[in-house]
Amino acid sequence: MKNNLFTLALTLSALPISISTSINPAIAESTPVESAVSIRAFNLRSYYIRHRNLLGEVSPISSSLDRGDASFRVRSGLASSNCVSFESSNLPGYYLRHQNFQIRLDRNDNTAQLKADATFCIKPGLASLTNVSFQSYNFPTYYIRHRNFKLYIDPYTTNSLFLNDATFTLVAPFTR
Repeated sequence: MKNNLFTLALTLSALPISISTSINPAIAESTPVESAVSIRAFNLRSYYIRHRNLLGEVSPISSSLDRGDASFRVRSGLASSNCVSFESSNLPGYYLRHQNFQIRLDRNDNTAQLKADATFCIKPGLASLTNVSFQSYNFPTYYIRHRNFKLYIDPYTTNSLFLNDATFTLVAPFTR
C-alpha cells in the first residue's frame, strides 16, 4: 500500500517556530499558515472553539462578539517553543489554558504554572490525519476535547467519541 503521507512544516508567520509532522497532503491546503486562526470542531462542523465568560467552549458563530471570541493568535508555546499557546485576539494577554482539567481564558501572569497549562503541542488529528489535535504540554497523555459543548483536557482513549471530540480543523481567523 502506497504511503500518502508526507512531512509538512508549518511556519506560522511572526513566530520563531516550525511545526513538523507527518500528515495527509490535504491538510496543507486547509491549514492557514499565519499567526491567527479559528478552530473548528471536527465532528460539529458549524461549531468553533471560543471563550465565553472566560471559559472555553464550542459553539456556532454568528455575532461580531462570537467572531472575536473564536479568533486566536498562535504564539510560540509559553512553556516550550516546540509547542504553541493560543492568545485571545480580542483580549490580548489572555491565553487558553487548562485549570482543574477545564479550558479557560486567563491573563498571562508569567508563572510557571500558567505557562505550562497554556502550552499545547499540535499533533496529527486523532480521528483524522487531515486535521489536528492539541496535546497538553504538562499532562502529555491528555488532549483538548469538547464535551457537552465545554472544553476540557481529558486522558487519551481509543473511544471513537473521544477521538472525534479531540480533533479540530485550523481555519482562517474570523478576526485578526
